[in-house]
Parts: sequence; C-alpha cells; structure tokens
Amino acid sequence: MHHPVFLNTKSISIYFGTWILLAGIHFSIVYFFYGFPIDISVGDSLIFNTLFCVIGISMWYIVRYSVPDKTNQMNIFFNHLTFLALILVIWIGLPYLILNTVFSGFKPYHDFLIISIPYRMISGMLFYAILGMTYYLIIYYSNLQEKVKTESRLREILKETELNMLKSQINPHFLFNSLNSISSLTITNPEKARDMVIKLSDFLRYSVSMNTTRFTTLENELANIERYLEIEKVRFGDKLQFGFNIDESCKHYKIPLMLLQPLFENAIKHGVYESTEQVKIEMVCKYSGGYLEISIVNDFDPNAHPRKGAGLGIKNIRERLRLLYKTDKLLKTVVEGTKFFVFLSLPNIEIKETKE
Repeated sequence: MHHPVFLNTKSISIYFGTWILLAGIHFSIVYFFYGFPIDISVGDSLIFNTLFCVIGISMWYIVRYSVPDKTNQMNIFFNHLTFLALILVIWIGLPYLILNTVFSGFKPYHDFLIISIPYRMISGMLFYAILGMTYYLIIYYSNLQEKVKTESRLREILKETELNMLKSQINPHFLFNSLNSISSLTITNPEKARDMVIKLSDFLRYSVSMNTTRFTTLENELANIERYLEIEKVRFGDKLQFGFNIDESCKHYKIPLMLLQPLFENAIKHGVYESTEQVKIEMVCKYSGGYLEISIVNDFDPNAHPRKGAGLGIKNIRERLRLLYKTDKLLKTVVEGTKFFVFLSLPNIEIKETKE
C-alpha cells in the first residue's frame, strides 16, 4: 500500500495545507498572545511544525506495520509508546537547541521555551494520536474496499459458474436420438442424412459459443431454434408442426443465450412425445412497455403420465433469469385445457458482460 500522503495531488495538498494552517495558528498564539517579536514567533512556529510535519510522514510506516489484525496487541502498544517517546525527544529537543542558540540573547524567550515544554509534549502526543488514528482509518478503509472488491469478484465468479452450469445442460437424449436418426437415414436417404448432420453441427457450434458470451440477438436464437426443430422433425415427421410470429422490431434485441432452447425441448418432451395426435408449437414475440414479450404455446395430453424430469427446464430458465436480471418474476406458465403456455418478459436493459 502506497503512502497515503503521496497518493495524489489532493492528499498532498490536504496534508501540507493542514500543517500550514497549524503553523499559522501557532504563530498567532506566540505573536499575539505572548507578545514575542515577529522573527521569534515565525521561527518557533516554523521549526516546530515543519519538524512534526516530516515526523508525521514517517509515522505511516510504524502504523502500517503495527496493524491489529497482524500484530500482538502488546507489541503494538510497545511499538507506539517507544516511537512516541522518540518523537517527543526529537520534536522538543532539536528545536530547543536550535531556537535557544539562534535567540540566545533574548532571555524571556529562553524562559518561555522551558516553561512551554509540558504543553509542547501534550501537543506532540495529541498530534501523534490524531495522525495515528487517521492512518489506521485509511488502512481500515483500504482493507474494507479490497475486501468488497474481492467478495464482489468471488460472487461474480460464482455467478458465472452457476450460469455456465445452467446453460450447459443440453439434453443428451436429443444427441443420442439425432445420431440414431442420422444412422438410419444414411441407409434410406443419404442426402437427408447429410443435411441433418450439417444442421446438428451448426446447432452444436452455436451451443458451444455460450462459453464466450451470455447474450445474443433474438434473431440468432431463433435461427438455432429452427435448426433444432428441423432436426426433431426428421424423427417425428408431420406429427411435429411449428410456427413463429415475430415482430421485425424484436429481432435485434439481445436475450440470454440458449434461453429458449429448453422451452422448446420441454414442449417436445411433454407434448410431442406423449401425444398420438399432431402437435403444434407456436411462438409469438412483440415489444411492449420496455419489455420483450415472448409466449410459447404447445399442445399436450393432460392425461399422459409425466415424463422423468418434468419441469426441470422451466426451473433452469427461472434460475438463469434470477441470476442475470436479479428477479424471478420474468417467467410464468399457464395451462388451459390441452394448451401449455410459457410467458417471458425480458427487460430491454444493457447488461455488462464479464470479460475473463
């Protein structure tokens, strides 16, 4: 930690300005109250205050290495007591020798120097206490600021870890099923298998990109969702239908990366898988009142036995929204007959991303 007096121009000005003010007060007392000549008053004030000004700078080092958290309390007390005694000897003895020599022909001032020793000792102890307390407060404030920064950084790292864990939960069954479908298509329809491999490759490439960013445009997210749905459509055929009704003004807004993916996975898992009828997944998006309003609806069979893991995708998204936007009220789900609705309201705000 740097010396607090020399941190910047402001701290230098405050420190030396304070001693100039004290020197002025000292001069006024000696000159106006005790009635000594101006040269003696200036000399007395200048030498005593300049000396303690220099001593005060060196005091930082004993305070810096006598921090209560790091040193035994008795050692701290002994260090300060020793240093205070040394300062008082120097601060009173050296000016006494200089001033008594310079103004040796003026006996009243010689008597004044002797009489004023107790008062100067009290002043010296007071200066020492004030400076010492000031330095300790500076150290305490600096340590507190460092602690706050460290804790903030740790919270940010923890938040990043949680977000990465939540974002990385790509359904392994989707990959297995896609690879099995590709394997079958290589025999029955090689051209379609090739197209599916390209789509799966693009989908995975987009998913991996989440390691470098938190947000993407809605347009990019929708392009990846379409790839995902087209891959799934190879397996389900006409049983899976989907549609998008997106305002053009919405497409450039940024949303959390891979936020919509689990919702469409959820719609297929609990809608298409469980139904013998055609299932349609529809997404609508519009911008209203400073929020990106997104709704996703899918058909489902309310009498079907819930599949293992039901609701985990929704919980995952709700947790991500809580971490990113500091609120868990941006997502809600509604069931109406054979329709399952998911409503998202994403605020249009600038969010600073952490650069690793």
